Amino acid sequence: MKLTIYTIGHSKHGIGYFIDLLKTWSINCVVDVRSVAASRFNPQYNKNKLSASLKEADITYLHMPDEFGARQTSPELLTNGKVDFQKMRKSSKFRAGVDRLKDGVKKGYTIALMCAEADPLECHRFSMVSADLKNNGFDILHILKDARTISNSELEQELLKKYKKKILTSNLFASVATLEERLAAAYQLQNQDIAFSSEQS
Repeated sequence: MKLTIYTIGHSKHGIGYFIDLLKTWSINCVVDVRSVAASRFNPQYNKNKLSASLKEADITYLHMPDEFGARQTSPELLTNGKVDFQKMRKSSKFRAGVDRLKDGVKKGYTIALMCAEADPLECHRFSMVSADLKNNGFDILHILKDARTISNSELEQELLKKYKKKILTSNLFASVATLEERLAAAYQLQNQDIAFSSEQS
């Protein structure tokens, strides 16, 4: 059984437009995957205000930083001082979070994973979280700022294009041959580029 889940970035959207985006895709539950549920530039997305706004729109709000947040500092989740997405996906908290998402969808919730970045390609909600969900029975659709969606497989094609040159020229990936191997290499490079560093904490 395939389970559909969405992702979305709040970006600089006014709260009204953000809720309209959610309503367009019948989202009735927002799972906040930010490590810190606050925005310096857009306080309407601070946890309390956002939760209240969504409640008025009959949308459930959950904050799951331990399960899906990108700013992890536990040494066992780091490689060379940066959050290692593969290690994160294997953690007990992440796995419990995935189980909770499955239960929510099966109960009838239409869930959107929310972070700040407008472009899912540049966000851990794609390269850390969705990368796992696709192998665990989920179809993932990423809501864009113009209300269109892009499928996870389409986004993976963009990821491959982004890192094609690096994969072809790097000695680290000299043995990469199959599409699956190239995609794994692209995810690894994306992890290195966007991962939170413990030095930033």
